[in-house]
Amino acid sequence: MRLFLLLLSLLSLAQAQRLGVIGDWGYEGPGRKAVAALLRAEHAKTPLAALLTTGDNFYPVGQVVEAYLRELPPVPLYPAFGNHDAPSLDAQLKRFGLERPYYRVRLGAAEFFFLYTEAEVGVQRTWLAEGLAASQAPWKVVVLHRPLYSLGWPSPTLRSLLEPLLLRHGVRLVLAGHDHQYARLEAKGLLHVTTGGGGARLYPLLPKPAARAWAVAHHALFLEINEEALTGYALDPQGQTLDRFVLRSLP
Repeated sequence: MRLFLLLLSLLSLAQAQRLGVIGDWGYEGPGRKAVAALLRAEHAKTPLAALLTTGDNFYPVGQVVEAYLRELPPVPLYPAFGNHDAPSLDAQLKRFGLERPYYRVRLGAAEFFFLYTEAEVGVQRTWLAEGLAASQAPWKVVVLHRPLYSLGWPSPTLRSLLEPLLLRHGVRLVLAGHDHQYARLEAKGLLHVTTGGGGARLYPLLPKPAARAWAVAHHALFLEINEEALTGYALDPQGQTLDRFVLRSLP
């Protein structure tokens, strides 16, 4: 039996796990409905193992709207929490079965570290350092609301606190929201993706030299991950590809 379970575990790591990611999405408007419909359509084509969010799950002050959740595919949802969620943080934690707004979860070949950018970042930095050092996952991904780098309003404070730690422990991808757009930037060999086009009104952007792709559009991001590669692609509500990237495992 133990050998059988081990083989199942190895097989699950070898197979690509497909995940959906949305940010700044819980807004009553056509953008959210269109992105939710996109997620359902993609889930029907190839099932999603889970959904992740980059925060601002419910506008304007974080009060949970069950109708929004029912429009999403029926898969586990792992949220980050943003500034619009902060006023109702306790209610959201209860709804999603979490003890605190920062946590880690292993999904196949990747371990995701969710941070809360609105408070106690110093405490979380210590927690993150310990978690990254202990992680045995082939891929380590950090998910948070306010971006370290973006084409809108990045946070230099978060960057100075977190970037050295991420580089030291082999994090390859950072997922953020807050800016209502899509952007992929590369800094010091680390990929930063802003996926904040889940439904709220869109923001303009200013392209920068570090930018590799960008779009002012509602969208969802999809990740396909196995031990050898992490593939990401952003789709607009019509299913058109806004961006695609591939990270390969290091020797």
